[in-house]
Amino acid sequence: MRVSTLRTRAGLATAAAVALTGLFAGAGTAEAAGSHISSNSGGANLRSCASTDCGSLGYLSNGTGVSMLCWVDSQWVYPPNSNYASNRWFKVNSYRGQGYVHSSLVANQTSVGRC
Repeated sequence: MRVSTLRTRAGLATAAAVALTGLFAGAGTAEAAGSHISSNSGGANLRSCASTDCGSLGYLSNGTGVSMLCWVDSQWVYPPNSNYASNRWFKVNSYRGQGYVHSSLVANQTSVGRC
């Protein structure tokens, strides 16, 4: 009976180690972050307001994870090579700080309320 208990504990420890390895291996990737930047041009500008007329706070490359905070309807954007025109912008948190990104540039969007 004691050998069986030790095998069970060893199995549980191995399963926990595998799960933690998978968790930490994905940290910082788009998969781990959920919502992330995805653009035909390779990335997106993080803007100080919801318009292309506003200054860039930094460039977020494709795959960069963002936390969606809320949305606002503002300037219409007509992305090239796309049939997705929209005036929806997301306020997001990123490693570059907090700012706005056009909705067409955020993949794996989560449900958020209006700003």
